[in-house]
Amino acid sequence: MRHIKLEYIVTLAKLLTMGAGREFIEATSTSIATEINKSQQAASKIILDLENLNFIERVKKGHGYRIHVTDEGLMAVKDVSSMLMTAVDFSTKSMMIEGTIVSGVGEGGYYMALEGYRKQFRTKLGYIPYPGTLNVKISGNPSIRNREKIEYMPYIFIKGFSDIKRTYGWVKCFPAIINDNSAIQAHLLLLERTHYDKSMVEMIAPEYLKGILRLANGDGIKILVRVKD
Repeated sequence: MRHIKLEYIVTLAKLLTMGAGREFIEATSTSIATEINKSQQAASKIILDLENLNFIERVKKGHGYRIHVTDEGLMAVKDVSSMLMTAVDFSTKSMMIEGTIVSGVGEGGYYMALEGYRKQFRTKLGYIPYPGTLNVKISGNPSIRNREKIEYMPYIFIKGFSDIKRTYGWVKCFPAIINDNSAIQAHLLLLERTHYDKSMVEMIAPEYLKGILRLANGDGIKILVRVKD
């Protein structure tokens, strides 16, 4: 999720409650300052920042403006709302993703073999992953939505590190069950740096997943991401 200042979210939320998500509404920096409990100067700067971020559109009218919250601004508020709801909804124990196994770009084995990651995997996951990842292309709107929600579930954090060659990003690991086989320990990964968009996820396990599960490219797969007991 994109990092956004809390004051931006609060301002967008206030504008939305005033109807700015449906249509342009009339507002001044003074009236907005009152709503968000800021000075007029601070509110004016926030409004300018939101416009520069393409979170709002505004047109001049008299001494004020007509303001509309864009789709991007609405999505920013929805993202934070989803995160907060997931954080307080302790009944959310699992999330299902369905997709198709596909070939990756061939870098999984390289990264899994890096000692900076291997040491942390061994300590935090209890195993050293097979040198490669299982790549899954997500299919269907429910799974795509669940992929977004997974970002707000509890995870095991693998810190990024640097060596003489380059800097490597962090990894978030989520315990998962593949095709209802709870005997196989596996984790879904979300990476700070990746060549893939959010329609793709990568899986790791101590064993070669395609071999032990008898899977091949093009096969369907179900991934149940769960909160660790």
